[in-house]
Amino acid sequence: MMAVNCKIFKLPLVVYSIISMLLLFSTSSFAIETESYEKGLIFGQQYQSEIRQNIDMMLKKAKETRADMQQITRYALESESLYKEILPGKVEWIQGVADGSGVAYEILMVFNSVDRMATGFIGECTTFMAHGKALASGKGVVITKNRDLGSQTLSEIGLHEAAVHPKGAIYEAAYIDIPEAEKTNKFIGSRSAGRWGYGMGVNEYQVMVADNDAPSRDMLGFKKSLHDNDLVRLVLERSKTAREGVDVIAAIVPKFGQAWNGIIFEIGDPNELWVIAITGPRWVAKKYTDTVTARSNQYQIGDDYDLAAPDLVSFAIEKGWVPAGTERIDFTKVYSTDELYPGNNELEKRKNVEKLYNTEVRYQRAMELLQAKEGKLEPKDFMAFARDHYDTYTLPGGNIIELNQTPFYSSDFVGWNEWLAYEPETEMVDRHMFIRSVCHHGVEGSTAASGIMIARPDVPNPLGVMIHAFMPPCNSLYIPFYVGVADIDNRFKGPEAAAAFQQVKARAFTQYNRYHEAIRKAFDPFEAVLFTEMARVEERFIDISNEGNFDDAVNQLTGYVKDKCVQAINLTHVAQDNITQAAKASSTWKRR
Repeated sequence: MMAVNCKIFKLPLVVYSIISMLLLFSTSSFAIETESYEKGLIFGQQYQSEIRQNIDMMLKKAKETRADMQQITRYALESESLYKEILPGKVEWIQGVADGSGVAYEILMVFNSVDRMATGFIGECTTFMAHGKALASGKGVVITKNRDLGSQTLSEIGLHEAAVHPKGAIYEAAYIDIPEAEKTNKFIGSRSAGRWGYGMGVNEYQVMVADNDAPSRDMLGFKKSLHDNDLVRLVLERSKTAREGVDVIAAIVPKFGQAWNGIIFEIGDPNELWVIAITGPRWVAKKYTDTVTARSNQYQIGDDYDLAAPDLVSFAIEKGWVPAGTERIDFTKVYSTDELYPGNNELEKRKNVEKLYNTEVRYQRAMELLQAKEGKLEPKDFMAFARDHYDTYTLPGGNIIELNQTPFYSSDFVGWNEWLAYEPETEMVDRHMFIRSVCHHGVEGSTAASGIMIARPDVPNPLGVMIHAFMPPCNSLYIPFYVGVADIDNRFKGPEAAAAFQQVKARAFTQYNRYHEAIRKAFDPFEAVLFTEMARVEERFIDISNEGNFDDAVNQLTGYVKDKCVQAINLTHVAQDNITQAAKASSTWKRR
């Protein structure tokens, strides 16, 4: 992987003490949870001034970024129940620190769980794309997205039938109402449990959509505009081709606006792949043919766009971003900034920054993986891509560390030291910034869902498919969801299925080397035969349909998907048993 320059951050030592106490969980450190409060109390009393200094630093940064601390605090407290479940001793420790230091428990929860909402990015998705001759089949489109969200986020699978709406019907988006379309398409997709909009999905015409946040320098609408998940749903409901999906966004966004940040939408169908990047009311779109591309959380389209908003260049001239008379711009250079979630439209205060360190690292890694197999890409390859933690990682000084596909949290290079032989000589310590991988594991943010969406010109549209995994996919499994099914397992329609995989994730957290093999022992046999099974099921669907028994074909397809859902849930229990046995084996005393 190419080397990328970055800063080495210097922070007071106690920052890392608090973070390591929360993140580097081990059964030996907190075996007696009742002692956690007392430890926190002593820590809070001993380091009261340093803790207050750290909190002041966080609040100062939150003020600089105009973060909504009331909302962030609510988010931290909503996370509390999850932490009580998976890290109960840590929550007790934080309460002890609060009582010992006199700092409010709520603000310490923010510091220890969602501090990046105040100081930086949290939801950083990665999307892989391939079209036509880049695939081994030489045709079709694959879009694969890892959807990174808050660590407590549970996802669900929604199946929506085509519908006809009365004149004057309203589409109730997250923040605003807009006119409903007369007809909407059937689609299947993945979303945060309970949300109306979607993070990704595929419709009855094999139109596929995913999206990534990006920092925009343009005017935003906040709660008076559309949420990005609404726009994903609207494309699925209103498009019969990828190009129509571009047109849907290009028509809606200038009229109703985009809420909190810039968005990149990846839209494919059996024949075409498009990427449309919106800055707020303005946008550009590019068609990709017989190639691969990827997105992290920054714009990538330069001056090579195929379509653009009519006022894209004139607005940049008006703001003095480019000289008068400019006819075509480098979109990424002109419209990018370093602020993902600005709090207002004071555009002059947003820095013009083309690339961001962490997003550039993930983009380069995604392209490295894609280009290594370009022309030979199979759907199963995208599973490996989505599970990537990096093989090697180049530090700013040029040193290369071997991660060997182990999450940074669980590697030997994490750099957090709970035990020190000597008192530190200085209050400042050097630490390399946290490495966010494609398959991300974190406390304040992690991969909540992954989807491999496939559109093919040589199969009936009902066989458009989203192969979906809950939670970080390295310790999960992929389940096929065809858009042509009549129904899905009820546990997947709500958060129950995701919660089963979350329990596996929680037990493996920071213990990848210890439990990964045990988890894969449960899940790998399921995936080893998946694509062979799918090919047989698809062939059977086509044969039954050609015999004139379409309803029977749908029933056969539905039965297959439901059966895979049942198998997947059962395998989470097998994975749990395997983890238990691995934990027992690792701590069992063997007689001499």
